[in-house]
Amino acid sequence: MQYFPNNLFCTIRTSVQMLTRRVPAPTFRSVLRVAAPVGLASSLLVSLANAQISPDLPNPTAAPNPLTTTLSIFRSNMQDKIMKSADAMPESKYSYRPTAEVRSFAEILNHIADISYTLCSNAKGEAPPAPPAAKASKAEIIAYVKGSFAYCDGVYAGFTDAHLNDPANFFGFRTNKMFILTQVGNHDALHYGNLVTYLRLNGLVPSGGWF
Repeated sequence: MQYFPNNLFCTIRTSVQMLTRRVPAPTFRSVLRVAAPVGLASSLLVSLANAQISPDLPNPTAAPNPLTTTLSIFRSNMQDKIMKSADAMPESKYSYRPTAEVRSFAEILNHIADISYTLCSNAKGEAPPAPPAAKASKAEIIAYVKGSFAYCDGVYAGFTDAHLNDPANFFGFRTNKMFILTQVGNHDALHYGNLVTYLRLNGLVPSGGWF
């Protein structure tokens, strides 16, 4: 083990003591109190400046059921992005997977549709519809995803804010209907991130959605 020479250690200790006397602790806290909010605000402004928000973004505040409508707007935005991603990827790349351990592009889309049916039928209080016999080609997979999204559209359209706190079961866990409806858009967003990565790894640029 190597040790500092005594004279070097003394020099460092003296320098630290002088710095701490010249810049007391409250000054550091004051700087942090100012710098942290400024940094956060700057990051937020940059993010907003770079965001592409469509002028026709729906406004849920005037809807009869604004809370359910808000959840549906987010879900619809994710659906739009997913469908455009599904269209953009060539059928020859539907079997693409970055590594052997993850789902292929086609498997992600089928999974999105499976869970959409599962969650939306849960919110509606009925068994999920039977999946189609074939969902292997690009056209079949896109039709399956579209069908699941249309099914969810009907569930959200028939739902009212008054029932958001109705009891529900989420894979064995007690919760409410709002949690189930929130998870539909959340799950779509989670796997849209996968689709974007797959597209970019194949030289394609994703697009679509209000934001």
